[in-house]
Amino acid sequence: MKTLQNPHGESAIILLVESNVLERERFSHTAQQENWKVIICQNGLNVIQWLRTNNNADLLVIEENSTPISGYQIADYIKTELGLALPVIITTEEFSLEQEERMLAYAEAVLKKPFHSPALISQITTTLEKSIELSPAQNDYYSLNYLIDLSGGDSKFIKETIALFISTVNVELRNLKQVLEQKDYIRIREIAHGIKPSFEMIENETGSGICRLLDSEAKEIDMPKLIDDLNLEFSNINTQLIKDFPELILVK
Repeated sequence: MKTLQNPHGESAIILLVESNVLERERFSHTAQQENWKVIICQNGLNVIQWLRTNNNADLLVIEENSTPISGYQIADYIKTELGLALPVIITTEEFSLEQEERMLAYAEAVLKKPFHSPALISQITTTLEKSIELSPAQNDYYSLNYLIDLSGGDSKFIKETIALFISTVNVELRNLKQVLEQKDYIRIREIAHGIKPSFEMIENETGSGICRLLDSEAKEIDMPKLIDDLNLEFSNINTQLIKDFPELILVK
């Protein structure tokens, strides 16, 4: 049996909040069969404390009516307050379509109880695989945290945005080279100002920092070196994105 792994090549770590002892045993039994690492948390507050200390879980499975804080509130807090792109599955004994829509506004999936191994495996595997697809191994050049939060984990939106980032910045870097040759330093500052948010969007501090210097602080004599550094940083970002998203047609 192939173990489902997280982006770091480790067995998936799942946080579970389930008050029913029998359901916990069913879940743990299935997890053992699938080689998932399960961390039992007493409630949502315990989840938050664990995340603040460890910050390396791959999935949270939490019951809808968890106390003292509901599953909805915990899912919202994790993403808005802790800033973590942690996928959440909310569990419930019964739900209507209207109730399911409410759950999915806070979480990535809904799972009906009692737990049955095939459905449990299918839902968790699907959710984890989607999360892994959107969260490649950590690197020094970019982060998808902002885009995941912005889109609610919409993989199509994220991939389209990555492709747009590459094509747009690539064109503007070519323009920088041309206006540098023309010694149009005002235009250099305008271009740098325009692409700075693109680097901020993927949380690349080096690129955004160079753009800030070119936009406001850099002397004209320093601009050629800064533009070379910006091109190198973009090349490193591009190389990493091609590696992490080989299905995208990116500029090499």
